[in-house]
Amino acid sequence: MATVALVIGAILCSVAVILGFQGRTFLGRPLGGDFVEFYTIGKILNNYAPARIYDLGLAVSLQHSTLPSMPDTQMLVFGQAPFIASLFRPLALLPYAWAYVAWLVFSAGLYIAGLALLFRTVRLNAEDRKTGFLLALSSTPFLFETWIGGQMSVVVFFIWVLFFWCLEDDRRVVAGLGAGFVLALCLFKPTLVALPVLMLVIGRRWRVLGGFAAGAAAMAWLSIATVGADGCRAWFAALAMNGNRVGQSGEAWHLAKYVDILAFSHLLFANWPELADLAAIAVAIVAVSWLGLAWWRSDGLAPDRSLWAATLCCTLVVNPYAPIYDAILLVAAVALVASHRQGLAAWILLLYLLPWITQSFAEFLHLQLMTAALAGFGMWALEKAGNSSVSHFKPRREESTMTGPLQPRATGRFQVRSRGLP
Repeated sequence: MATVALVIGAILCSVAVILGFQGRTFLGRPLGGDFVEFYTIGKILNNYAPARIYDLGLAVSLQHSTLPSMPDTQMLVFGQAPFIASLFRPLALLPYAWAYVAWLVFSAGLYIAGLALLFRTVRLNAEDRKTGFLLALSSTPFLFETWIGGQMSVVVFFIWVLFFWCLEDDRRVVAGLGAGFVLALCLFKPTLVALPVLMLVIGRRWRVLGGFAAGAAAMAWLSIATVGADGCRAWFAALAMNGNRVGQSGEAWHLAKYVDILAFSHLLFANWPELADLAAIAVAIVAVSWLGLAWWRSDGLAPDRSLWAATLCCTLVVNPYAPIYDAILLVAAVALVASHRQGLAAWILLLYLLPWITQSFAEFLHLQLMTAALAGFGMWALEKAGNSSVSHFKPRREESTMTGPLQPRATGRFQVRSRGLP
């Protein structure tokens, strides 16, 4: 199934690129999907006052002049932090079609590198790595929504993988500070780090939080250096505008592309928007409270990988804005619980197959199956974290010689039970 999906994706992408070089659409879609939004931002940085990257009128005008096949009524709003915009300056020096091809190569390479680092971090065996690569590369959120769709969720994915790798470092202080600094790189999408940072506070992970604070300060300085104070103020205005748009109930075809609880509720209670908001808030409060209690009970120790997996799932569910392409974070969540063999195969099958049908199902039946699957998998991971009595994130020198389960050793307060990966 994975091989067939990869072949289909490669054929569709190739046809779209060939037609795009001729200025034609493929299946009614212009070349690059959302990539024109980021390409345009690079052009503004190269040719205009940097602060104007949030000038919607200029951005939309450049989008349509760059991609004439783009529908007249379509506009893409750049809402990421200013510091990430510099990533697209070199791409904007190329003609649009070639820039998109370069982005395809870059994003695929970054994703594959992230997968390799992730599987090494969680110590998957060779057979599981092969399966993991096939499933992750052929999954709908990556292959069609992120890669062909021209999105940048691969950058978020790689940052999170680098964060988990830093937590595995032998040097505890350096690992905590470095992991926190790396996590701050994800602040270009602040909604994807807000909940994890809150959990770090509840869990009293002060070293990681110290590194995050230093990284946040560095990202703030980089943003000011990129677009100036006026550009940063324009970013906050863009965030406020996007927040107002997110809070409004939209058409089913549009909401079907989101997996967060707010979109789920507005789909389910399409005729009662007030009830939808209340339901989303209630679910978010329960989910965050349940997750926060697990972090609090971890007693300041490095959390189990299963707890991080649950945190990633909860981040997507309670997020006010979680498009389906951001669901590639599920790949990291699944890898983190790879040692829990019982029941995992069924979850992997469900999470792999559902994205193929979930948007059509949501659009016509007003039920986003992917949101329910995310919530269910997060609860399953949280239950596994509750059954664990030691973190998998431990110094490598303690795990490198593991060949099987170790006997419990007394610590004076509780017993630590280590589990070797199969």
